[in-house]
Amino acid sequence: MTYVFIFTGEFGYELLNWNGVVRKWCFENTTDKDTIVICSRPGMELIYEMADYYIDMSEIDAYNNSIADCYWSHVRDDNNHVVKYGPHQTEILSTIQALMEDSGLTNVKYIFSPQVEYMNGCTFGKGGLYGPERLDYGRLDVNNNLYRKFTADISCQSEIEEKIGISLDEPFILCQTAARNIVKRDKTKLEIDEFIKALSDKYPVICLGFDTGKFQDSKSSFNDISSKNIHYCNVSTLKEQSCLIKKSKHCVFFSEGDFRSHMYVPPFFGKSLTAVASKAILNPSPTDRVSTEPGKSNAPLNFWNEHVWNFGGKIEPLYYEELASSNNYDDIIKKIIKD
Repeated sequence: MTYVFIFTGEFGYELLNWNGVVRKWCFENTTDKDTIVICSRPGMELIYEMADYYIDMSEIDAYNNSIADCYWSHVRDDNNHVVKYGPHQTEILSTIQALMEDSGLTNVKYIFSPQVEYMNGCTFGKGGLYGPERLDYGRLDVNNNLYRKFTADISCQSEIEEKIGISLDEPFILCQTAARNIVKRDKTKLEIDEFIKALSDKYPVICLGFDTGKFQDSKSSFNDISSKNIHYCNVSTLKEQSCLIKKSKHCVFFSEGDFRSHMYVPPFFGKSLTAVASKAILNPSPTDRVSTEPGKSNAPLNFWNEHVWNFGGKIEPLYYEELASSNNYDDIIKKIIKD
């Protein structure tokens, strides 16, 4: 049997509640006669070690021009109404089916993330990312997932070094921002230039710009900060990002509007990070209560740190308000950068 797993949704849902389900199902059910095909965004083959074949969907217009939304993607009609299940989803699926027919693979079963699928005790395309206090539809069922530490791809190290002009074998701090034009639960604008300059007084800083090219995905960008110890590197896939995470001394990531999914990446590679966001979207309270209401916490860090990332990396929160009210960053930097 050929099993084709197609994911069209948000990066965070893929990391926390799709990749792990695919891994669990494959680990428990595949035989030597089965073929596993994974279809997702560019560069994600890095986290699908169970795949026999990987299909990059970025060249499918219906995928690239739709907006990632949980397990599906949506477009807007002429009246600006959200369309989750329309011709764009049909085109994505039919394009993959045509590729399978051309490949000669037979006896094919498609597991398509916008359609809930129950298979051998595993649930695909359903469930949230959050802790037990969330309503049932928003909870992360860790028992429906099998998590593992991802292996970074450092084959691009020399290429990155040539691009930015420093050695990645020397200690450096990796910084990444994330903002999205949609889903803004908090309007706090992060002013971080001076803090990044202060970090660069301690170690070289690499500011990671990230843009997948997919419509309405989160993006990472920085102002041009004048400092010889700050370097800029723009990438578009997990491959380069994983190399920089692996080689970094520490990661300091920033998030605006919501708790963006780039925060999940370092812990999956066994690297802890400092997560900087406003209290309104961070708020790692003892109960990790979360809400979809504007201004309420959306980051159950304790739950994720305990139940998902059990291979070295954790998310360590830092309120942006602490940075904004500080006249001296030395004590903060000493706390987060442990020599």
